[in-house]
Amino acid sequence: MSQDYHRPRPGGLAGAILDKQASKFNEDEAKLLLEWIAEITKEEVNTSGDRKQFQETLKDGSLLCRFINALKPGSIKKIMKPLSNFNCMENINQFCSGARSLGVPDEETFQSVDLFDGRDLFSVTVTLRSLGKKVEKSLGIPGPKQVSKDKIYNA
Repeated sequence: MSQDYHRPRPGGLAGAILDKQASKFNEDEAKLLLEWIAEITKEEVNTSGDRKQFQETLKDGSLLCRFINALKPGSIKKIMKPLSNFNCMENINQFCSGARSLGVPDEETFQSVDLFDGRDLFSVTVTLRSLGKKVEKSLGIPGPKQVSKDKIYNA
């Protein structure tokens, strides 16, 4: 499986782990999650579930921060302008903290490099799915649509 991030491809077991993580990513699910984000934020968002587009849409973290603020206003006080990698990573970290404050468990929260470097986009979808369940229960905000069973890979 090819990688889209800028680090050298690891060999052996580490490479096999990356391939396994990459194979879990489901473009249909990613599309539904981006549609949900667009619906909540009321923003024009490219909702293509394509792996590269999914990462590019969320990579700087600013949309994710606006998403948390749309779910619970004032959760993120300052969204950094994506002028540097540091600012992007900070935005992603703020999103993850906001997701945890809304009830997403630590084990279901991705690491910033998973999204920024595109290392494990499946874990990003896991976090968003978990966030959807939490806000549906606690805030009464409908979560993302479910992927139909016939479109689930590796089932």
